[in-house]
Formats: sequence, structure tokens, C-alpha cells
Amino acid sequence: MLEICQNSGNTCRFHRFQKKVYVQKEEKCHMNIKSLTIQQLKNSHRYAFDSVLLADHVFPKHNSRILDLGCGCGVISMILAAKNPSITVTGVDIQESFSHLAQKNVQQNGLENQITIVCKDLRTIRGNTFERFHQVVCNPPFRKKNAGRMNHSCETAMAREEISCTIDDIMEASRKVLLYQGELCLIYPGERLADGLVKMRTYNIEAKDIIPIYSKKNQPAKWAIIKGRLDAKPGLIVHPPVFTDNLIQKDTSFDG
Repeated sequence: MLEICQNSGNTCRFHRFQKKVYVQKEEKCHMNIKSLTIQQLKNSHRYAFDSVLLADHVFPKHNSRILDLGCGCGVISMILAAKNPSITVTGVDIQESFSHLAQKNVQQNGLENQITIVCKDLRTIRGNTFERFHQVVCNPPFRKKNAGRMNHSCETAMAREEISCTIDDIMEASRKVLLYQGELCLIYPGERLADGLVKMRTYNIEAKDIIPIYSKKNQPAKWAIIKGRLDAKPGLIVHPPVFTDNLIQKDTSFDG
């Protein structure tokens, strides 16, 4: 279900997640969460299906503490919290507009006891900035600065391009806040997969799992979910692929 809400001067977009957000053809549903209402800003960066896929492939243990770097409107934080009532999530975003929006979404969905939103530049995170985390999740800017088509919105450009943070900044921040053998989970373009793997090892985060994501069969992987552990021994598992063209959106009109 997709609702459009008209406000004075702004149009707010809501995605209402039902218990079955999307299902694989002839297979059981991937997600089983309570209904979430997620508000987004008009004419600005909006989350897409990659954020939902990442959240669907993060599996926290009981009472885990999770850091969501570049949390945007809070979609990943809220899906994780809704699926895992025992965990706590700290969402960090450098942009005030997104931090305020994420906080509003958290309150609207009644998740204040699980999620804390902080407006902060992740490049300023130090080892004592937060309590250490069991997991860090991130859907990072996927495009190098000034690469490709120019974004007219500054907010969109910062979310998609390495303007306010690079993959090195994300690895450095993760290394500082993860517990020993804590897990970093991110989703990255297939064409930049090598960059992500090299940077992980540079910061002593050993890649442990890769889940390739294809939009269609017989085409290159569009994305990959990468999971790594701090100070872990080598040993990488490449999992079976996910094909997004086989994902049916049920009871929703998701367009990212």
C-alpha cells in the first residue's frame, strides 16, 4: 500500500509495510514484520529496494547493539528494530533534514525505546563516541564524487556520491566502534565490489559473506551484500544469488 500525503509546501511519501512486504515466487516470505509507516521528503533522496534487501539480510543476536551509518529516513533501523524487539539501534546521519525525518519516523512507529537518531558526521566518530556495537550496517554512497550524472539536489548528491564520506571513512568508523569480531554489513554496487573487499581487509575487517544480487538472469550482478568481521580469520562464503525480478511486492506499491 502506498499512500500520498499532501502537506502545505511539501508532499510527504509514505510506504506502509505490511506483514508480507515481498515474497519470492512459490516460496515463503522473506520478511515478517509489523506494519511500518515511513515518511520521505519530496524532491530529495528516497530510499530504494537495496535498503530493504540489506535489512532483510542482517540477523542480529538477542540484545545486540547496532549502528546504522548514514541512516537517512531510518528505514533500515526501523525494519531491524521491528523484526528484532530485543535489539537497540543507533542511527547516524550527517544531514539535519534526514535526522529530523528519521526521528519523526521512529516516533510515528513507536520505536523510541529501541532506536536513537544522532545527527553527526561519521568521520568524527571516535572509539569513545558510542558504546561498542555488535554490528554496523550501512548502505553507503555508491558513486565516486563527480562521477556520472549530476544530482540537482544537494541532499541526494550527498546520499549517492562520496561527498561527505568515502568507503574509507565508513571502514574507519566501523573499525573504531565494533566489538571484537563484530560484524559490518553493507550493500555495494557489483561494479565496485572489489573496492569494498580491498578496503575491508585494509581496516582489519575480514570479508566473510557475499550475497550477489541480480536484477535479471543472464545479466551482471547489480549489487552485493558484503559482511565482514573485525579481526577475524580469512574464510569467505559466496552465497547463492538473489534475483530481484522474482520478488513480488504483495499488498504494497513499492517504487523506492
